[in-house]
Amino acid sequence: MKKTLLFLIFILIFSSSQASISIAYADDYYWAKVEGSGTLFYALPNEQSPLFLIPQSYFVKLTGQEDGFYIAQYKDLTGYVKKEEVSPMDGTPTTPYFNENFRTFIPSGTGLYALTQMDEQYKILTVPYLYENLVFYGSIPGETAIPDKSDVWHYCKYEEDNYGYVYSSFCDKLSSPPTNSEIFTKLDDISFSSEESVTSLSPTAMAFIIVGVSLPCLIVLYLLMKPNMMKAKLPREKVKYKSSKRRDYFEFDQSDLS
Repeated sequence: MKKTLLFLIFILIFSSSQASISIAYADDYYWAKVEGSGTLFYALPNEQSPLFLIPQSYFVKLTGQEDGFYIAQYKDLTGYVKKEEVSPMDGTPTTPYFNENFRTFIPSGTGLYALTQMDEQYKILTVPYLYENLVFYGSIPGETAIPDKSDVWHYCKYEEDNYGYVYSSFCDKLSSPPTNSEIFTKLDDISFSSEESVTSLSPTAMAFIIVGVSLPCLIVLYLLMKPNMMKAKLPREKVKYKSSKRRDYFEFDQSDLS
């Protein structure tokens, strides 16, 4: 029984300390509308990392904020948008993103690049001839790879997880995004409860929490062990030998001399 109680105490201490440092984030998010024509989607919260222009009138999902930017999701990408370039709204759009695929038509294949430059050092792979399932995210100006042609590059996904740019002059079957007319009440001030996660507690605060949870368990452990400790401290009684009635000599207990 005592072994079982000790095991349960150990489990309680361990689970309590774990629970105090691993609380799930909240699921708070907001939809924000892209009302301007120049709203960029960034890889990092700075102006040096633009990925593409988000199609005007569509939405991004806001999940947090950082240094003048919102943490945002567009389709399966997570990145950042400037706070002043989107309008948080109280509602859920039915068509938040412009969903369309397009095709490349260069017989030798079309390069997929990490940057908007037709340079071998930035080339990720070659998209096959007449491949028509490139997932479109948005476009951005870049190098004019062919003189007197466009400077527009499309940010896209090839197959499962290959993201990059293709030169727009080598692509077709991509229509202009239709206007998304969905609109909701604008929100002037938004907050995200995940920013107040318990994981931000200082080590000192966490130590106090763990001690506070563990102390009652240690008291119970002491009470369980106390009876055995008391028995160990009890003095043993001396055994006195009684003299036999039939004896030829006198016996005495040395303790009688004291």
